[in-house]
Amino acid sequence: MIKYFNIGLNLSDQVFFIKQIFLGKSFMRATHNLFLKKKININVFTADLGSGSKNDYQKYIFKNKFLLDSYDLFKKDSNTKPLNLEKRFKLKKKYKCIILFNVMEHIYNKNILIKSINKSLKKNGRLELFIPFMYRFHGDPDDYVRLTHVYLEKFLRLNGFKVSTTLIATGQMNVVSEILFKYFKNSILKFLFSNILTILNKIFYYVSKDFRNYYCGVHCSCIKIK
Repeated sequence: MIKYFNIGLNLSDQVFFIKQIFLGKSFMRATHNLFLKKKININVFTADLGSGSKNDYQKYIFKNKFLLDSYDLFKKDSNTKPLNLEKRFKLKKKYKCIILFNVMEHIYNKNILIKSINKSLKKNGRLELFIPFMYRFHGDPDDYVRLTHVYLEKFLRLNGFKVSTTLIATGQMNVVSEILFKYFKNSILKFLFSNILTILNKIFYYVSKDFRNYYCGVHCSCIKIK
C-alpha cells in the first residue's frame, strides 16, 4: 500500500519547518528532511552515493557518521570517494545499506546503476532511495527524467528488491507550495503562504478524488531479496 507524508500543523512540525525555510530549503526538501527525521533511522555501515559528504539530511538519519562512506564524481573532498554512477561499478566492500537521494534523475544509465547497487549490497541489505517528481529542471550536471511511484516500484522489484513507497509532500496545494518557494525570497512570506496552502491541502484531502496523484517526491525503502 502506498503511504504519504506531509508536514503537519502541530508545533513540532512547524518549528522544524520554519528552521528549514530559514536554511533556504525548498518545500519538498523540508518535507523530506522531516520524513527522514521521523521515519528513517540507520545504524549500520552505509554508502551514500552521489552525495558528497556534506549533505544536511545525513544528520537526520545517522547518529554515528563513522558508519557512513560518501561517493561522488563531482563533489570532491577529502571525505568523498570518487565514483562514476553512469558506469558499471563494484564497491570495494559490500554494505548493509546504500542511500541514493536526489541522484537517479541525473543518471542516464539507471539500469546499470541499480544493478551495480544490488551487487554492492549484502544479503537482505537495505536501499533508501529518494527522487523528486514535481520539481524544476536542475542540471547537476544533467537532469534526465521524472519517475512515477508506479515505475519505481516495478523497476526496483524487477531488480531484486522488496519495496515500501512513501509519497512526499502529497496533494495539489503542496505542489503549489513547492513552485511558490522558488519565487518568494522572503522566508516569512514562505512560511505564511505555505501554512495557508497546508490548510487548503487538508480540505483537498477530503474533497479531491485524485489527491494522491499530486506529489513532490517519492521515497522508496527497499530490501534486497535476490
